[in-house]
Amino acid sequence: MGTGAEPGCRESATGREGDVSVEAEPERAAAAADPQGHAAGFLRRLEVRGTSRATRRSYASDLDQLFEWLAGRGLTVDGLDRRTARAFAAELGRRGYAPATTARKLSTLRGLCRDLTERGVLGADPTRQLPGPRRRRRLPRVLSLTDVEALLAAAGGADPLALRDRLVLELLYGCGLRSQELVGLKIDDVRAGEAQLIVHGKGSKTRVVPMGEEAAAALRRYLARGRGALRTGRAGDAAGTAAAPAPDGRLGGQPVLVTRTGRPLLTSDVRRLLLKYCRLAGIEPASPHMLRHAYATHMLERGADLRAIQELLGHASVSTTQVYTHVSGAHLRRVYDLHHPRA
Repeated sequence: MGTGAEPGCRESATGREGDVSVEAEPERAAAAADPQGHAAGFLRRLEVRGTSRATRRSYASDLDQLFEWLAGRGLTVDGLDRRTARAFAAELGRRGYAPATTARKLSTLRGLCRDLTERGVLGADPTRQLPGPRRRRRLPRVLSLTDVEALLAAAGGADPLALRDRLVLELLYGCGLRSQELVGLKIDDVRAGEAQLIVHGKGSKTRVVPMGEEAAAALRRYLARGRGALRTGRAGDAAGTAAAPAPDGRLGGQPVLVTRTGRPLLTSDVRRLLLKYCRLAGIEPASPHMLRHAYATHMLERGADLRAIQELLGHASVSTTQVYTHVSGAHLRRVYDLHHPRA
């Protein structure tokens, strides 16, 4: 492994995004450009800080590209300076990557250089004033309320899989969960009495999210008549059973959402499930994140406070949440026209 990342965390960029340079294979490039193994330590520290596995995998891939470029020029990471950092950024620009891809690769470089500077490997951070690509802020596509209602109506049925699928859709839209947060829910995270979920978000941050009546009812039905049948491989049994305990008798640490064979649901399963119901509902294909966008936008349109939406979504900064004020611009104009004395 070029960066010394943990198994399964690293993917070579070859064949995915193209190499910045093909002058050396990743393993040889890492040995030449990072003989002290600084990158492996950097990735381990990211893991300790709670950085997601997907992010660490992307960082490892980006570092492989950096090392290939450095090795092709006889350079090493502990000799990085401003000139080298700018030359690498220019090379990324020449490769014609999308602005978002270039920004991510430069973010990886900045993270590594900041880590090396903090540990005294570099005397100063060479990326401190490194400019990034200009990125157009694209507004998220949002499902209309009519589309959401059609989507939920398509997920009917009383068999265990149908109960699970309805719950997935209700939690994506009714609680605004990210797909990774959704599949990460454990039985212990359910506060059924208070109709709340304990959600484990990005950066190991935890928040409490309320469930509406429809989502809470879907959860009760699934736990009572769906999950147990899936856990025991009896997905065709419409009656189902209550959630089955683990061999040691404990239940709380088990995942809420499972497949027909009883394994934990994956984010890829959620994407496929959603596309299936989009087809059944006769609406345009949608991603799980679009239901999260709809959750926020529809609440904003009904007068919810932006700060409250920020807390519910788990955004670290309200600036991230403010994109929904642009999405709901027509609604905000109507509010202004109705309520401002000089409108």
